[in-house]
Amino acid sequence: MNIKKFSNKGFVVLKNSISLKLIKLIQKNILENIKKKGKKKPYKNLNDACKNLEDKSLFKIINPINKQLFNQNLINKVLLEKKIYNCLVSLLGSDLAVSSDSSLTINLPKKTKSYYFKDWHQEIWSGASVSNVQIWMPIFQKTGIDGQINFIKESHKWGHVPHTNRKPIKLPENYQTVKSKLNIGDAIVFSTTLMHKTMPANNPRIALAMTIKNFKYNDFSYSDNFN
Repeated sequence: MNIKKFSNKGFVVLKNSISLKLIKLIQKNILENIKKKGKKKPYKNLNDACKNLEDKSLFKIINPINKQLFNQNLINKVLLEKKIYNCLVSLLGSDLAVSSDSSLTINLPKKTKSYYFKDWHQEIWSGASVSNVQIWMPIFQKTGIDGQINFIKESHKWGHVPHTNRKPIKLPENYQTVKSKLNIGDAIVFSTTLMHKTMPANNPRIALAMTIKNFKYNDFSYSDNFN
């Protein structure tokens, strides 16, 4: 992978980077956790299950699933997929670690004000280091439009963007956005300073977001970069 291109754009899209077999295994684990199994296709089972989740805490639903994905080594298997691993090594070197705070994100159409729908933001606001990278991939989605992650073009070059209440205090008057249209099996790796947000979902969508670091690098949060 060309590091110069990543530096210029702030992200790289990895098409068909996760095997369908591994995706199906992760989907199976999620459906078992939310107690929805059957002969229907995985997305149909999820869609049916989500009708009973709208009044529940999404974090409490997702948290035990996260733990199981780690315990069953499925997170490692995703990160060791050839395209993903090669990309991460080219950016960070081979001494890699994944944060155990990495998690699934779930978006439901009737919960547009949930924690998982944010304004434009940077991952460094949540404690990620500027020396980390973020990886995001859809696990369940009806189309390549629902609940996708969008970016502000070249915003990773702005450094730390001042914010309050999880929102930027001010953005430039004119900026361009970049729309991602990821299919199941695709992944996107991006800078922790790149401004991004999840777009509204007309149908249930579950994605996996992870923070990756080289454990030999010093971590620097936004509090180290005020001036």
